[in-house]
Amino acid sequence: MTDWEGVKQELTEAGYSGFEFDSGDTAVSGLSGEWVSGKIAREGALRHENQSLLICILDALPGDGGAVDAAPENAPESIRSIATEHGLEVVIISVSADEARIALCDPSNHDL
Repeated sequence: MTDWEGVKQELTEAGYSGFEFDSGDTAVSGLSGEWVSGKIAREGALRHENQSLLICILDALPGDGGAVDAAPENAPESIRSIATEHGLEVVIISVSADEARIALCDPSNHDL
């Protein structure tokens, strides 16, 4: 059983406040069961300049922006470390020009 309050507290201590618990089934691949999710500023591998050339071109197109390689390893290292410590998976739900919505979810409750 995951200590979701503890996960949220660790995220807050790492500088990522605003993560909230949720549960159920979603249309997002790999996201069902129980999870915490929140919006973060695009940083590290999620930053525009750290994406491949093709993704950078798509990311720069007019509109909301937000084309990124949504592989879990592109999430910030501190978020991935918290997920690993609690046996959780990282799912990048969505990305806009300035921020990403990321979830940490229980791998026993979803198919990747």
